[in-house]
Amino acid sequence: MRAKKTRLILFDETGLSKERIHSLKLVILAVAFGTVCFNITGGVAMTGYLKQLGVSDFAYGLILGIGPFTTVFQIFASYILERTLKRKFIFMLSGILQRTAWLPFGLVPIIMPMSGPMAQIWAAVLFFLVSSLSGPFVNVSFFSFAADIVPGHIRGRYFSIRSRIATVFGIAGGFLTAFLLDAFSGFSGYALVFALASLFGLLDILTFIFIKFPPMAESQSSSKLIPMLKDVLTHKKYMQIIIFITIWLFTQQISGPFYLVYARTVLNLSNTAITLIFQILNSICLLIVLPLWGRALDKYGNKPIMAISARLGCILPFLWVFIVPGHYSYIPIIFASASAGLLVAGLDFGAQNLFLGQAPEKNRSMFVAIYFSITSIIGLGLAGMTGGWLLDNVFAPLEAMGYTLFGIELNRYNYIFGVTAILRAFTAIVLLPRMIKEENTQPVKTVFIDAVHFIKQRRQFIARRLKRM
Repeated sequence: MRAKKTRLILFDETGLSKERIHSLKLVILAVAFGTVCFNITGGVAMTGYLKQLGVSDFAYGLILGIGPFTTVFQIFASYILERTLKRKFIFMLSGILQRTAWLPFGLVPIIMPMSGPMAQIWAAVLFFLVSSLSGPFVNVSFFSFAADIVPGHIRGRYFSIRSRIATVFGIAGGFLTAFLLDAFSGFSGYALVFALASLFGLLDILTFIFIKFPPMAESQSSSKLIPMLKDVLTHKKYMQIIIFITIWLFTQQISGPFYLVYARTVLNLSNTAITLIFQILNSICLLIVLPLWGRALDKYGNKPIMAISARLGCILPFLWVFIVPGHYSYIPIIFASASAGLLVAGLDFGAQNLFLGQAPEKNRSMFVAIYFSITSIIGLGLAGMTGGWLLDNVFAPLEAMGYTLFGIELNRYNYIFGVTAILRAFTAIVLLPRMIKEENTQPVKTVFIDAVHFIKQRRQFIARRLKRM
């Protein structure tokens, strides 16, 4: 008898066509490739490379702010997308350009060995800008496509499974990146890892060749820019989501880019140690809890899960105030990184579900464009620049005064971590309950009660298994 073929089931496929299932699985593979790329371009390699080029904290914040500020072009990208309806062509072309730019970005010091530091910095910024300007076209076309292809009733589970698989790829890529950076000193190591980022980024985009994009709905406003903008800006519930997420991101990113800087320049951690703690450990913890967050979002709703994740996450930047150089500094760093991995997905996935769910089918790419433009420009770009300016102009003079807290001599980074903790606590406790509106959700208290019951059941199950051994 012929052996019966088994089919890999990753999510609830009830009622989905074979073509839709095939496309959803290929999207998971593509995102896994892309995770390797973005872990390199947004991790220790980027921090070390820019610092070795000689940029200050403020300049570092400015350069990292280029990407978020270019998201304003998402409005223009959305307008082109809604006018042409050529979603796959725009995604592929802009994606290839975005990923390819990382190759010359990493080769700048090798291509221009005799040039001064400023010339090399400006050349690197140019290629960074090319990649950043392509990003808006990738984002609006991808999220418009994702909202059409991923059914609403499985988004929590699907995105959690997608992230779990992508995280495994990210962990493997993280080990390889750390090995290359420590094995090849200087700019040659950075050239190799950014070439790797470009390669995996291209694999991400090229996978979509084999994915069928569903046709886009005709624009509701005759494809005119002003009416499309008005539709988004007058959507009160959607704009409240945007404003809250923007504020939350600002409270994170005011110090977000500088944890790695602090680890490298003050704590003197190696590339391998930083990758293991900040990326690998964080990713492993994320991998463990992703199924739980996905099921919780589908069961209880987005708002209560976001509230729990945000409130518990307020503690983490406060811990960094007390992390100072020394033999025992690894312990709180490991705890903070592991906790971040366990908590971050709750708020991130909840926010993603909210803005995808609230955006209507028609003119959806414009809703996505406005969301990313506002949250990225203010919540990411302006926040990073503000943090860099505060470090150089406000907290550096405070550091020079030699203030102490519980016997710890505070440096500029300790101050900004403390400010972050206060801002995040205010946003999570005061703003989130008032600004996020969602129907048919469970109270936070119910989630906690169910979590306690789940933990008790797991303990009893483990105890029974141990008795049988």
